[in-house]
Amino acid sequence: MRPATFDRGILLNFFLFMSSFAVCQVSRPGKPLLLNYEGAKQLIVYEIEVPGKEESAESAKEVHPWLKPAGSGFLADVGFDIYETGTWDTLQDGTKVWRAAFLVSHATALNVVFNTYRVNKGVKVYLYDYEQQHVLGAFTDMNNKTAGMLATAQLFSELLIVEVQVPSYLDHAGELVVAQIGCDFSVDRETKALKDGWYGLSGDCNEDINCYDSPLYQQLKYSVVRIVYQGGERCTGALLNNTSENGRNYVITAEHCISNENIANTSVFYFDYESPFCDGPDGNSSRSISGSTIRAKGDCLDFVLLELLEPVPYTYRPYYAGWDVTGNAPLSGVAIHHPKGDVKKIAVENHSLTTATFSSEYVENSHWLVHHWESGTTEAGSSGGPFFDQHGRITGTLTGGQATCSDPVNDYFQKVAGEWDFLRLWLDPAVVHPGFVDGYDPWAEFWRSGDTLSNIRESEQLVTLKDGLVWGNLSGHNSAYLTQFAEQYRILDKKTLFGILLNISQNDVTSAASHLIVKVWQGGSFPEETIFEKDVLLADLIQDEVNLIETDSAVYVADTFYVGYELFYGQPQDTFAVRMAISRPVQQENTAFVFDGTKWMSMSDYTSGIVNTSFSIFPVVYDQDPVDPDDDPEEAVKVYPNPVSDECWIDFREMTSGPVTLRLYNLSGQPVYRQDFPPYQTKIHLQTGNLTSGVYILKVTGDHGTSTAKLIIFR
Repeated sequence: MRPATFDRGILLNFFLFMSSFAVCQVSRPGKPLLLNYEGAKQLIVYEIEVPGKEESAESAKEVHPWLKPAGSGFLADVGFDIYETGTWDTLQDGTKVWRAAFLVSHATALNVVFNTYRVNKGVKVYLYDYEQQHVLGAFTDMNNKTAGMLATAQLFSELLIVEVQVPSYLDHAGELVVAQIGCDFSVDRETKALKDGWYGLSGDCNEDINCYDSPLYQQLKYSVVRIVYQGGERCTGALLNNTSENGRNYVITAEHCISNENIANTSVFYFDYESPFCDGPDGNSSRSISGSTIRAKGDCLDFVLLELLEPVPYTYRPYYAGWDVTGNAPLSGVAIHHPKGDVKKIAVENHSLTTATFSSEYVENSHWLVHHWESGTTEAGSSGGPFFDQHGRITGTLTGGQATCSDPVNDYFQKVAGEWDFLRLWLDPAVVHPGFVDGYDPWAEFWRSGDTLSNIRESEQLVTLKDGLVWGNLSGHNSAYLTQFAEQYRILDKKTLFGILLNISQNDVTSAASHLIVKVWQGGSFPEETIFEKDVLLADLIQDEVNLIETDSAVYVADTFYVGYELFYGQPQDTFAVRMAISRPVQQENTAFVFDGTKWMSMSDYTSGIVNTSFSIFPVVYDQDPVDPDDDPEEAVKVYPNPVSDECWIDFREMTSGPVTLRLYNLSGQPVYRQDFPPYQTKIHLQTGNLTSGVYILKVTGDHGTSTAKLIIFR
């Protein structure tokens, strides 16, 4: 029986509720130990004292009353070296484990800033709450940065545990110092039960981005990011395209949000945080990037251009927004933003914007004024959010204004056109002097290749079946104590699996720790090799809904494979089940399999031919792995223009993690120029006006090795 397919558009409209056991920044597979394993040493809890004034939900900073950052974040200095604090333990297999807990009474959210993070290969670092319901990590040596810093995402708890696992073959973890604990007090403590504690905080007039089915808005939304900094303060930003369309990870936001390099280095950027449908539940806030560096900002102009210190995975769906620097007033447009740090919202303006002055602190006439929002508004947390004109290009970023739900008037957006002298070095590497640039989606073709596979015909009725069981269902917990359930698929070509849809009919949960394990197997007549598994809390799954469980990374499937889950039986007893196709008369049309504790059996064989069915378990697959259209390993460094008159640019294919040295030699081999640069370079400006015309050899040395190019100076 061949699987049916649904196109991606149907999939997106069908369901996009994200479920995840781990809250994953860019991290690697793994999970922490149980807190109370046999022989575990007592956990040391460090109580962090925070000055009372910092616990106010109102920021104590002296800012213009119309600016719109959100939160009252506070960074508490702690300076805990893992070799001097906490507890170490050694497991039977030789693994060394370090743990420490940090308690900030009445805090809504906590995060950690490591000012020294240089761990050895094989070491894993985790952060989690006491119940281990929310986990960050594993962080590994892949998260090492030249600056030696790492800021984590927030956990919505007043107690946070840090765990370091060191394999037996290593003597020590490396260097790891917890420098600061970020604390946020701006939310009522009851909201900590939510996946994301800032969900639902924005005003009722705000509309979810998925209340609009406009293809343009649905594309633009992937450029918008939530920015969290200084322990819990929130703003909004957007990814920007450049004239080379090479996917440089530039983010523009307000300078009053990210004002210096330290804040930029320790900020966290959240992608694709939105409610899955209009007026829907909380979204997936797991897609985040830690750290950035400042590329440009201007005096008395409220903007800052950042470049992220980590690449954005294609699974985050990055879209690089276009921009307009002509200075022509937008005739209409929308703002897409994260008010109060909430899921992505949209505000609509159907009329022309006008030039205005925000305040005397900023350049006169440097802002666009939205006189009145037709729908929605902006709030604290919207600062830095982009205004997209009628063509979908960014023309400004929010500084602030008077707009509220009750009176949505007078919002001011810093003009991108007024920033061009500062931005052009970064946004116009091709030196084409454009008035505008359209957006860029490097993975568009790949995402269009997506399908949802199904063995269930549209005409078939979906049911849950008992077939003689004393209690429970054939697709879940039952009196026969079946533990694993799998749906078989056969495909002709290799595919990349990014998620599994479960159509859940029953989900009675008895404990916060109750969970299942979603699995993918390769196999033949039965499931054989497990190639993916993921813990999912039952409390995170919605009964009578189709739930999407995303894989943490690409899973490759081919030929015959199986998708399903493993259940656990405890006291008191959970009851979980998925829907299945009503029993068919022909045994060959069965694709459902169960594990009875000793062996796999088809549902037909298990029920002696009575039940022939398919489970409502649907893999979401794409055509193999995407190919980066800008990935050209043969050109680590480009020099342009060449020949050159008075200046040129050296463009790096990837951001350098270490220092860079430029050397210039004449054809006799004599050095005529040398300059050293710090890490995080993607572009270097080289002035050649003091050199005579001729041919030179340019050598660029960095962590990519040494690249050599001929440089022709001609006047």
